[in-house]
Amino acid sequence: MSVTVVVGAQWGDEGKGKITDFLAADVAVVARAQGGSNAGHTVVFDGQEYKLHLLPSGILRSDVLAIAGAGMVIDPEQLLHELEQLPVERGELLLDERAHVVMPYHKLLDAAEEKAKGSGAAGTTGRGIGPAYGDRATRFGIRVGDLLEPETLRERLARVVPRTQALLAHYGVTERLDEQALFTLASGWGSALVDSIGNASLEIAGRLNQGVLLEGAQGVHIDIDHGIYPFVTSSSPTPAGMAQGAGVAPQRLSRTVGVVKGYTTRVGTGPFPTELQDSTGDYLRQQGNEFGTTTGRPRRCGWLDLVMLEHSQRLCGFSELAFTKLDVMGGLDKIRVCTAYESPQGHLEHFPASMTLLAECTPVYQDFPGWPALSGLEWLAVAESGDLPPSLSTYIAFVCKQLGVPAGLLSLGPERETTLRLR
Repeated sequence: MSVTVVVGAQWGDEGKGKITDFLAADVAVVARAQGGSNAGHTVVFDGQEYKLHLLPSGILRSDVLAIAGAGMVIDPEQLLHELEQLPVERGELLLDERAHVVMPYHKLLDAAEEKAKGSGAAGTTGRGIGPAYGDRATRFGIRVGDLLEPETLRERLARVVPRTQALLAHYGVTERLDEQALFTLASGWGSALVDSIGNASLEIAGRLNQGVLLEGAQGVHIDIDHGIYPFVTSSSPTPAGMAQGAGVAPQRLSRTVGVVKGYTTRVGTGPFPTELQDSTGDYLRQQGNEFGTTTGRPRRCGWLDLVMLEHSQRLCGFSELAFTKLDVMGGLDKIRVCTAYESPQGHLEHFPASMTLLAECTPVYQDFPGWPALSGLEWLAVAESGDLPPSLSTYIAFVCKQLGVPAGLLSLGPERETTLRLR
C-alpha cells in the first residue's frame, strides 16, 4: 500500500472529516500536514459528535496512529483540550518535532492585524495561524521540539518577545508580554506532550506498506499560492503541500480523493459567484447545519461551481471524487450547476486570479431536477443498497463527466454507515 490524500476541492468545510474517518478503516496512519486549529472537522461515531480542530480525524479509530505533521502550526492548549474530549479507546498521537507552536501572542497579533486591514480583512478564525506561519517564515518561530529543550526555548522567546511587543504596539495593543510566564506555559506544554513528540516523517516511512492517509485541512481555493488571495489561509491544502508538510516523497502519493460538497459554501469575505442570498440559500444553510465548526459563523451557501472545481482538478489531479451533503439537497425542486462565467472580459471557463474580475463574474447555469427529501433511515437504506434516486445519479454523472474524474464515495448522511462506496 502507499499514500491516499484527502483534499477539500472547494473553500473548505466540504466534509473531509467524515470522509477521512471512513477511509481510515483501511490504513494504519492518518496524518494532518498543514494548517492548525483554524480547521474544523466533524466526525459522528457511535451516535456521538466530535468536533476536531487539530487532531486528525482518524484518531477515533483505536488501531490508527494519528500524526500532526511538520507543516502544521499547533496550539498545545487547544490540542490538550481536544484530547480530553475523546473516548478512552482512541488512536495513538504523534506530534512532529518540527511543527511550529501557536503562542498566545500570535492570537493577539492575528486580531490586531485583521482589524488594521479593515475591509480587506480575510475573515480569519482569530486562532493565530497566520502570525505563527509568519514567524516560521521569518525564522522567529518556536517548534514543538523546542518545548523539550529549556535553553533553546528561552533563547527563542528572548528573540521573539521584544519583536512581537513592538508589532503589537504598532497596532495599538497595550497588553504586555511576560517572557517568563510564556516560558513557564510552554515548558508545561512540553511536559504534558513529551511522550507524543517525535519524527513523523520517519514513522510514516516505516508504515507505508500498512497504508497512510493524509487529511487535508481547508480547501484548494484558499491555498496560499493558488487560492483567492488575499482571502486565503496560510498554508497549501493541495496534495503537493500535504506531501511536503507530512514529510512524504511526492511519488508515494497513489490516490487523491477530492472531497466535493454537493453545493458550495464559504465563510469570511470575498467574491462568491454562485452565492444564493435567497430562500434556497437559507434552506441549504439550515438543512446542512452550515455554521462554522471553528467559529460558529453562518456559512454563505451557493450552487456547485464547476469553474472552481476545474481549477482544483488541474492543481490536484484527483483520482476520484467523494461527494458530501447530498442528502441535504433533497427536497429542492431544481438543482443548478455553474458551468462557466460571463464577465467584462467575456466568457470564462477557467477560474481567474483577479478578485476584482471574479467579483464581476455572473454564473452560467445548467439546471437539473431535484431529488426527494428522505429520512435518515431512508438514506441509510440507499447507502446499503446503492439504489440512488435517478435525478441524483444524473447529477453525479454530469459533474464527473465535466471534470473527467469518477465518483468514489457518496456521503448520504453524517454517520459512517451512510456512505456509499462506488470504487
